[in-house]
Amino acid sequence: MPQSALPTFPGLDHVVVAGGTPAQWAEMSTAEWNQRLDALAAGVKSSGAHWVTLLPHHGPELSAKAAGKFSEKLLSTSKVVLEDVGHCERFVWHRSAKQSIIVDPSSDGHRRFAAIVESMRANGVDPHAVDEDALTHALLAPATQDADLVLVLGPPDRMPESMVWELAYCEIVFIDLDWSAFTANHLELAIDDFNRRHRRFGGLDS
Repeated sequence: MPQSALPTFPGLDHVVVAGGTPAQWAEMSTAEWNQRLDALAAGVKSSGAHWVTLLPHHGPELSAKAAGKFSEKLLSTSKVVLEDVGHCERFVWHRSAKQSIIVDPSSDGHRRFAAIVESMRANGVDPHAVDEDALTHALLAPATQDADLVLVLGPPDRMPESMVWELAYCEIVFIDLDWSAFTANHLELAIDDFNRRHRRFGGLDS
């Protein structure tokens, strides 16, 4: 992304949280998912972020049967819908007109990237029109902005397997924490850390 195309607004617009595995997600009850979505919303409330994307940290993808059960469970939570975003479907919880949470159980970032590109090809997208902006829109939709902050729930020596594109220009905060122990306070701590940083957008300090 050229420097001129980088976001110019202050603060946060899009926060990504990577934690747990697809299997751990699938084991959560509808009530636990309601609590987790509430925690994510509460954690970013003071920042004014419009988008939160939730991804697994790592782990095998769910089988078709397990994915179906997970889908039924998540759609049973309040406000979650399965939204067609052009080249795939994503679970989206619209808390309000100004805040939405995307839940994507894809744990293999390379496979997700390849699947989006293949979907664009299959849908007749002109290859010459597939530039960085088009890929960003397709990979992050329905979010409209690159990730500003990625909170990784896990050891700092292991990057999430679920992300490839999202890590290019974001700030990364690691909290060595099990997915089951996550609360709104952990997200608030990550945002406080973000607010104290000088953003380099993938560059290096001079």
